[in-house]
Amino acid sequence: MQKRLFRCVTFCITVLFLAATPAVAQNFIPPTAFEDSWPAPGNPNISRTTHTSCYSFGNIPVSGTTYDLTMAGWDAPGLPGGVSWRMLMPGNPSVVINQGIIPYPTTCQDLEVGFTFAGNGVQAAVAYYRNGVGHFVDVYSWTGLGLTLLYTMPLSTMASYTRISMDSHKMYGLAITWQEKDIKTIVGLGGGAGIAWSGILTLNGTVGETMPDCAFSHTPQAGTLNVHYVYYNPVTLTVTESSYDFWIMIYMLGGGVPVLVNDANFVGPVNMSVMNLDAPDHYDVENWAYTYTPNGADICVRLIDFHTGGVPTTVIVNSGVLGNFPINVPINYNPVVAYDHDCIYGWGYGTMYVGWYTSVTDPATTNAAAYVSLQMDEAGTTLLTPLDYMTVANNPFMASGTPVMSFSKQNDQTNYLYTIFPQYWNPWGGYMMENKYHAWNTGSFKGTGRTALTCNDEEHIKAFEQKHISSVQVKAYPNPFSNMLAITIPVEYANDNVSIVLTDITGKICGTYQGKFTDANTYLTNLSKGLHTGNYNMSLNVEGKMNENLKIVKAE
Repeated sequence: MQKRLFRCVTFCITVLFLAATPAVAQNFIPPTAFEDSWPAPGNPNISRTTHTSCYSFGNIPVSGTTYDLTMAGWDAPGLPGGVSWRMLMPGNPSVVINQGIIPYPTTCQDLEVGFTFAGNGVQAAVAYYRNGVGHFVDVYSWTGLGLTLLYTMPLSTMASYTRISMDSHKMYGLAITWQEKDIKTIVGLGGGAGIAWSGILTLNGTVGETMPDCAFSHTPQAGTLNVHYVYYNPVTLTVTESSYDFWIMIYMLGGGVPVLVNDANFVGPVNMSVMNLDAPDHYDVENWAYTYTPNGADICVRLIDFHTGGVPTTVIVNSGVLGNFPINVPINYNPVVAYDHDCIYGWGYGTMYVGWYTSVTDPATTNAAAYVSLQMDEAGTTLLTPLDYMTVANNPFMASGTPVMSFSKQNDQTNYLYTIFPQYWNPWGGYMMENKYHAWNTGSFKGTGRTALTCNDEEHIKAFEQKHISSVQVKAYPNPFSNMLAITIPVEYANDNVSIVLTDITGKICGTYQGKFTDANTYLTNLSKGLHTGNYNMSLNVEGKMNENLKIVKAE
């Protein structure tokens, strides 16, 4: 009853405020949140960017000291890309303790970032597509000195580009999804032995689906940790939202996932957009929302709110339907969504931010408003920012020619909504990556912090680790090795085909094998004789039934 009263009072106050405020055209609230550039202007790994991603988490111990951790990724087809990492003073992003950049070659697209506790520390993951080769995920060890590559795990052998996306959950869960002839996924669980990955899984009924995205949703009240998926069918012109239990998938060695289809939404042809999906990290209901634009003008949010009926609905947030001034011409695109920190378990009331690029002129500056955002209630019925739109960048007229803003999907363990976006740094085409830290609880990208929240999956984690450790039957021997190398696998797979990729610590592929397991050890022994001394990672896949990563060492 108190939750409903709180919702009603909030709605009434907002309506009275709007009614008492004189109508003015195209209100854009300037930002006041802290913003800085990293990588700095002129870095050769930043160019014309068509994709960004970011992730953040607060109060994380790394090598004995506590930090706020952030990661960001950016790329464009055929142009340099990279991943940045930062270790910040908790609650104060203006104080950088350590930071770095990992360059990625022009052949890599969709650099998606995340991290988790693993290997008795923190491990970071970067998922991406490599042109002409397939989808991969790189796993790094994160220490006080920065990130060191541990291994590269191949996910597909797709010869042509398709989207890959990733989300992380409360420093123990990872989920990656990508497109082949159907939608694939893999989930990972952090632990003392490193990240334990499921097999490569297929979402049932997704042949022909494209552009997948994923997001975690944890409902402690119901005891569920779900991974939500969204994907688009270019034949039926329909976007599907589905989900499945993480704690079932993490045990699966391969095969199909019988996802629960939550919504099938006819959207027509989708132009200048991919879907961006988010869900509350911890909440009392399984809400979700995704953004898209069908025409490069309307910013659409498809959402479900179980506090107000639980029926999926679409809101065009820049049309004026929320009481704001319509800015649906001439150009609006690349929308993203992030649930606010107030979507936390037990509150029963939540809000979300929607951001995008607009070419509409801000009357106060006579320049394009560029990156803008608004905050609305979780039902998509009430605008919570008192005026129309919040501008995001300190210098909106410097927006990149291919502007793509990203919100971190983590909403309850940091003091701010971490946001990144590319900008020009000079009129001749130099680029820089801007980092924005929007503190919760206020509009105009400013405000105060909030407390952290814990969740209740410790028993699931313990049960998995006990079963996983006792069931591992894949070994490389001898280890360290010299001029002989072999592997063992469970006897039930002895007649199956295996795929093996051996990489060095830089991620360079040193050997690959595809064929019968019975011939694999002959190949590995011949390969071992030509390898230099050092550390290697072996990725082993058995026809999608089992996926393992082994760390091996060649001795002198």
